[in-house]
Amino acid sequence: MTRHEILSKIKQAEADAQASIERAQKERDKRIADATAEAMNMVKQAEAEAQEYYEKRLADAEKGVQTKKQVIIDEGMEKVTAMKGGASGKVDKAVEHLLKEFMGLLHA
Repeated sequence: MTRHEILSKIKQAEADAQASIERAQKERDKRIADATAEAMNMVKQAEAEAQEYYEKRLADAEKGVQTKKQVIIDEGMEKVTAMKGGASGKVDKAVEHLLKEFMGLLHA
């Protein structure tokens, strides 16, 4: 082999090596970009799941509060009804008592 052929093969080997390095760097950059995109998608998915969980728990809590509120209102209405019933009987007795007192004052 001549010196020129040897130099030519060396140059070709260097060019092949450089091309191989460039392909490897491009592949590395592509893999990094793909991994970054995949990580971002995973984060978005996790955020969406967390938001869905939050909204469900909030709706459940609001439903529980509404149920407890209605129970308290119902119990209060029962007490009001009982008080009204008791008060009605007392009004009749109070009117009767006042009439007796008034009649007693008239006849005195």
